This record gives sequence, structure tokens and C-alpha cells, in this order.
Amino acid sequence: MISVIVPVYGVEKYLDKCVQSILAQTYRDFEILLVDDGSPDNCPQLCDAYSQKYDCVRALHKSNGGLSDARNFGIKYARGNDVTFIDSDDFVAPDYLEVLVRLKEKCQSDIAVTGIYKYSSFDKITEKRDEAQEFCYTGIKALEKMLYQDTLDTSACAMLLPTSIARKYQFPVGKYHEDEFTTYKYYSSVKCVSVTTQKKYFYLQREGSIMHVFGQSSLDELDAADNLVTFCEKNYPQLTVAAKSKKFSDYCQVLLSNKDIKTTCPQVYARICDYLDNVKFEIVRDKKCRFKVTVKSPGA
Repeated sequence: MISVIVPVYGVEKYLDKCVQSILAQTYRDFEILLVDDGSPDNCPQLCDAYSQKYDCVRALHKSNGGLSDARNFGIKYARGNDVTFIDSDDFVAPDYLEVLVRLKEKCQSDIAVTGIYKYSSFDKITEKRDEAQEFCYTGIKALEKMLYQDTLDTSACAMLLPTSIARKYQFPVGKYHEDEFTTYKYYSSVKCVSVTTQKKYFYLQREGSIMHVFGQSSLDELDAADNLVTFCEKNYPQLTVAAKSKKFSDYCQVLLSNKDIKTTCPQVYARICDYLDNVKFEIVRDKKCRFKVTVKSPGA
């Protein structure tokens, strides 16, 4: 059985589309854990209503602790051998679970991952018919691919992984960019990861999101990037350059998405610019680095 963990907070407008997309799965051996993270709207009542109507739905209620805490809470009560995380303002294709299970069985992999379709509103989704590619990576190769943002990224969504691994490497409570602090541990701890470029997970990019304004979120993004470099230097020195590439990309992202950072946070601005200046030539010479990364640094 698969445990589908859905943290719920302030998503009354989006929750039904998310839940209905899971209930419509072609693969039927699953449970849905709706983790109400102390939501102040009608979400707690909606969660209870779903659990009363559908046998496969369980409503779990807790005081507000943030996304990481809600996911960890769901992991604690998961009954399935595998888990997948779906954010409550996102939704999935009807064959989302079926594709993940087939991938795991085909490659005998520990983790399976699908592509993610990012959109800004429901009426802007256009399905592409590009031919899907599938890959089977060793865990370390998957880590390298994640660092270079090549067929894999740091998202904990759109993946199916053993519940035992999710329990071992829990999300950091109180941190934004929680996935970047966590998913690298998944890949580095397994033997095989299977991937499809088919986009079966639909991620809503909400305007005004905390992820798109400067604040603690941006600082956590910088710290997560630093942490990845430190981890690779200590455990996989052959991936240090790849980790620096990811850090370069993340630092650029924070810099370019916060136009007033130079005046509002001069110390953070200096931290970013110092790193970019120190490694930009090393990054440009790295043939595995995405061209997108090498060109978006100011002055590169």
C-alpha cells in the first residue's frame, strides 16, 4: 500500500481539486492522509468530511507547525510501505501512482520520480505530447543529476519512496526550502532511482507566495545550498563541483528575485556576490553545468 501524505493549511480554495485527483487514481492500493496543520479556515471540517465519506481517507489534526512538521506527522502515522507527498494546492494525473509503481517495478528501484508541470492558474495548463524518457540511476548518480538539475531536482513531491527512508530522514521543522535540506539524503541512501520525464504532478505557483519574496525563505535557500556543498565535500568529494554548481544557481536565484537586496540586506548581498565572484570561472568551465546556470550570474 502507498500512503499519500497531504499537508493541509489555508487551502480551502484548492483542497477539493487535490483530493479528487488522488481519489481518481488508476492504481487503487493507497490511503490518503490529510494532515490538518491547525488550519484557520474550513479545511479541518473538509478533512473530516472526506474521511467520513471515503474509507481510504484519514484526517489527522495537529497544532500549526509548518509544512515540514505536517509531513513528518503524516509519515509517523503512514501505514503503507511507500509514501508520496502531495501539497494540498497541487494535483496529480489519474495515472500518477500507476506510473510511479511501474517505474519502481521495471527498474527494481528504491525510489521512483515523475516530472513536474509548473503552472500559475488552472486555465493555463497545456498538455505537451513530447515523448517521455525513462532513466535508471544509481543513488549517487541520482544525487549528481539532482545537483546539476538534470532530469531531477530537489523536490520531495512527485516521488515514491520507502516509508522507512522517509522516517529516517525527516524534514527540518522551522525551515523553508525543506526539500533542499532533505531529498539529497534520500538519493544518497539508496541503490537505485528510476525517473520518467512524463509530467504527472501539477505544481501551482501562487503569486505572493512566501517562496517569491525576500525574507527567511531566501536565507534558508542560501543555507540549504551551503549545506549541500558541505555534505558533498565530506561524503562525496567527487560531487563537490556539482554541489557548487547548484549553490551557484541558488545564489543567483535569490539575487535576481530580490531586486532591492543590495540596499535592504547589504550583508546578504555581499555574501552572494563574494561566492559568485569566487566560483564563476570554475562553474563556466564545468561542461556538466546547465547553460542556464552559467549565463544568469550578473556579469558572467
